[in-house]
Formats: sequence, C-alpha cells, structure tokens
Amino acid sequence: MNMIDGMNYAPKGKPLPVVKEGEFCIAAIALDHGHIYGMCNGLTEAGAKLKWVYDPDQEKVKKFVNTFPGTKIASSEEKILNDPEVKLICGAAVTSKRCDLGLRVMAAGKDYFTDKAPLTTLVQLESAKEMVKKTGKKYMVYYSERLHVESAVFAGQLIEEGAIGRVIQVLGMGPHRLNAPSRPDWFFKKDQYGGILCDIGSHQIEQFLFYTGVKDATVVKSQIANYNHLLHSVISTLKKQKL
Repeated sequence: MNMIDGMNYAPKGKPLPVVKEGEFCIAAIALDHGHIYGMCNGLTEAGAKLKWVYDPDQEKVKKFVNTFPGTKIASSEEKILNDPEVKLICGAAVTSKRCDLGLRVMAAGKDYFTDKAPLTTLVQLESAKEMVKKTGKKYMVYYSERLHVESAVFAGQLIEEGAIGRVIQVLGMGPHRLNAPSRPDWFFKKDQYGGILCDIGSHQIEQFLFYTGVKDATVVKSQIANYNHLLHSVISTLKKQKL
C-alpha cells in the first residue's frame, strides 16, 4: 500500500540536545496517527529519553519499537502514568479521544503533548483549560506544519527580524494529499476526527495567530465541500439514514 501522505510523514532532524542524557524521560500513549513518529523524533533529537510506549494494538507497538529501539512496552496506560520518572507523555489518539487522554495525563502530574487537532468540542476545551489551571501542567499541541517544517520556521524568523515588513495578510493553502486508502475509518467520521476544518483548519488558524503575532481571533465565516471523495460522503449519509 502506498503510504505517502501527511498522516505518515515523520520529519527527522539533526540531534541537538537541550537536556542531559536521561534527564528528561518521556513516553508515548496511543499510536492511532502517524504523527506520533514525528513528535517523538523531535523530542528525542532534543535529548529526551523515550522510556515507555503503550497502545492496545500490538502491531502498532511493534512497529513503534522497531523505529525507537530500547523503548519499554508498557502493559497498561496506568503503568506509564504511575512512573515518577516520566515528565511528559505524547499521544496521537483518535482525535475525539485526545482530550480525555490529556486530562488523565495532567491529573497524573505530567505534561501532555498531543497531535493536532488537540480536541473536537468546546466542552473538551473547557475541560482542558480547567485541568491546566488545576494542575499547572501543560497541554501542548504538535502543529507540525509550522513547528517541524524548516521553511515555516524560517518564515517566522524573517517576520521576527522585520525582514519582510509588517504582516498584513496570511494565506494558507491546503490541504495536503489525502491518499484515502492509507487512512483509518475514523478519519472520515466527523464525530471522531472533528471534520476537515477541525483537522487541517486548526493548522491554518495556528499559523495565522503565530505569523500575525496575535493571541486571539474571530472566525467570521467557514464552509466545507467534498468534490473529489464523494464515496465517503455517500457512505456517511447512508449510515446516518441507517440504509
């Protein structure tokens, strides 16, 4: 199967440790999205020690350990949550489950690093805010299109240096290639992944906020349309109508 798509793209860089060896232990829970590899690449290149991995799907765990040799396989999520050495847990769960995982991670006294989109509902957003306030822990998001792309980082540096003048417009062109056959079923179920505006749209909004240097913005209009993958729309409609 051709696996060339944004879901399985995992950038690699040169090791540039910012911590001492063994000083910052991390773990990975939930391997539902391929971005977990890019997330762990970036963290380990910065000097983090990847101690544990857990997912109920042993095939995913096997593949992960082959990519990150030396990582211990946890028998349960609780095994990782109860390890005092682990400072941060990264996860790429089904999008609708990312917030619940983050709440458990922060309640266990650890920082949380999740794939985007970080949640799918406003109720989840408020729950995450409350837990951050309660625990003082971080709920961080892997917006790879800006954080793990050299040209995107360079653009930010140019703006910061004033090399291109004052930013008056930010235009985002997306999404990237889909390669639908390589994606799991949950990716096409809005209640599980939030829809295209939640998924790719969150990237664009994050970039807009960062490049313009603002902390908040208002979405004045949004709409979606499916022109090239009508099969998924038909299946979704039939399931809703129970036909």
